[in-house]
Amino acid sequence: MDDDSLDGGGMVGVGGEFVPLRRGGPEELVDDRYLLDALLANTPDHVYFKDAQSRFLRISDALANWLGLSDPSDAIGKTDFDYFGEEHSRKAFADEQLLMQTDRPLVAIEEQETWADGRQTWVSTTKVPLRDRNGNVAGVFGISRDITERKQAEELLQEQARLLAVQAETLEELASRDELTGLYNRRGLATVGPQMLYEARLAGSTIGVVFIDLDGLKSINDHLGHHVGDQVLQAAAAILAKQTRPTDVVARVGGDEFCLLIHDATEETISSITARIDAAIANHNQTTETPLSTLSLSLGSHLADPSSRRTITELMERADSAMYDSKRRRTDDRPSASK
Repeated sequence: MDDDSLDGGGMVGVGGEFVPLRRGGPEELVDDRYLLDALLANTPDHVYFKDAQSRFLRISDALANWLGLSDPSDAIGKTDFDYFGEEHSRKAFADEQLLMQTDRPLVAIEEQETWADGRQTWVSTTKVPLRDRNGNVAGVFGISRDITERKQAEELLQEQARLLAVQAETLEELASRDELTGLYNRRGLATVGPQMLYEARLAGSTIGVVFIDLDGLKSINDHLGHHVGDQVLQAAAAILAKQTRPTDVVARVGGDEFCLLIHDATEETISSITARIDAAIANHNQTTETPLSTLSLSLGSHLADPSSRRTITELMERADSAMYDSKRRRTDDRPSASK
């Protein structure tokens, strides 16, 4: 076909295809090879063609720059193993081999690229089978886009969310703890108590509730000062925490009131724990040569059957009532003062 015949338009065969050509105007159309060259030279995406062994056949200028190459042709015959770390290269190779075997494309998958120098980048990748002129799968055609900044922003948000969660958990823990003794406060007991009761009912086990009153705290505060009263509270809290088990819960639920939740309890378990507390109180009073030697506790307990529908608050009220009965009996048993 001569130039004259192209002035008014015509058809030219390219690779078995007829492509319309027009000369002399902004609407000029060119052959597919030129269009491919223009695409690979100008697209900001990482475009590549690979053979059946995942070796590069041709890559875009953007991908060449990404790989640190001055000329895209330098990548021909190379593989990911020549540019990336072992882990990423093996994963990419396995994906491509599976793609060619199953004829199933990979669309918009996120790949973490680990480089030989330890750098890590992220790309969103689409890979499809590359077919020869007979329609047989002969390789892979892929397009990747750098999403490193987005992934780093996502990771930063995730880390911030994690830190906020930790801070929220810390604040919740602080709000659930008694500042003076470090034990659970009433709010903390209201949180862990129902969960403990639920788990006990689920397991068919019992919970022992022990209500404890620190005797004479008001008198100690009035005569010795609140700083001494605080020390008495701290001493009592330390004894209660030490004489219970890790599975039990110890809480300060009022100014001079404590509560124990005894896990998987029996009458014998409760008796054993209260006996250890009494012994520890006695030892404390014998070994402390200060006004703190007057430390005294009144205890009452209630054993909750797993079939009981009572709440933690109701169980505490029963243990509280038992404690006051015990205190009253102890008062009644004291010998009357001589007139």
